[in-house]
Amino acid sequence: MKKIPVLMDCDPGHDDAMAIILALSSEKLNVLGITSACGNQTIEKTTKNARSICEFLGRRDIPIAQGRKAPLLTSVYTAGIAHGDSGLDGPELPEPVAPLQEMSAVEFMAQQLEKSEAPVVIVPTGPLTNVATLILCYPHLIEKIDKIVLMGGSIVSGCSGRGASEFNIMVDSYAADIVYTSGIPIVMMGLDVTNYTTIGFDEKEKFRETGRVGTLIADFADFFGRGFEMIGWCGVPVHDACTIAYLIDPTIFELKEMHVEIDLTGEFTMGSTVADCYGVDEKEPNVAVGISSDRERFIELMLDACKKYEKEEEKNV
Repeated sequence: MKKIPVLMDCDPGHDDAMAIILALSSEKLNVLGITSACGNQTIEKTTKNARSICEFLGRRDIPIAQGRKAPLLTSVYTAGIAHGDSGLDGPELPEPVAPLQEMSAVEFMAQQLEKSEAPVVIVPTGPLTNVATLILCYPHLIEKIDKIVLMGGSIVSGCSGRGASEFNIMVDSYAADIVYTSGIPIVMMGLDVTNYTTIGFDEKEKFRETGRVGTLIADFADFFGRGFEMIGWCGVPVHDACTIAYLIDPTIFELKEMHVEIDLTGEFTMGSTVADCYGVDEKEPNVAVGISSDRERFIELMLDACKKYEKEEEKNV
């Protein structure tokens, strides 16, 4: 079986960390590298978090490159209220040892695209700053991108703290517009599906029972889930891992093709993903939008990933 070559662009973030854990466990994916984005926290913090997760997993072989320090045209806006001062508050993670790539995230992505024999899937789970810059600086490499499977947006609602938009798209709306109008196939895992793809508060012990990686996921869910529990949700949304779960098993999700544009002018809707859900405008669909998921199968996929790490550790003892 040929593995799918993947570049992950993320801003860890508890749910980004869960996406990395899932991706590095899968025999179906070949993670070519991880690039950091400024989003859930500053670029220095999200870069360290990506390195610390790989250190925890014993994956010093995964190249990590630091992304741009700020959105293309707007100021830095972070989500410390959700993810804490470090971006990964809660459990203690090891200090990273493996060095960062000397080249920037965009240069690294371009290098990997040029080297890859097969088209590469780019998986952004934070603001789209790096991906938009890649498209602008290396347009000849667009043909080397198979598709972009992103976490961001919503066709019905937002939760950025700044009006109606979803956080990842809102933080760098201009970058999102570049990506959505690039002509590259896009799969959008937005809040319409990720808000309902949750680890139930009563399911965290199942993760702890699998071992140290499952315990880390449960500890992430403890911290990240505080606000959701307070407002009466039944579980912790695992937004970013939906992208990786889709690549491993697309049948977990239901998608619908539609035309989606980014609002760049609204006072309260800047960064909203405006979707023509029913094809009324007769515009060519440019996005496959996730609209539902099989939550139970998603949880099984995550639990299986945790168990794989334990088996690997047992082999190496």
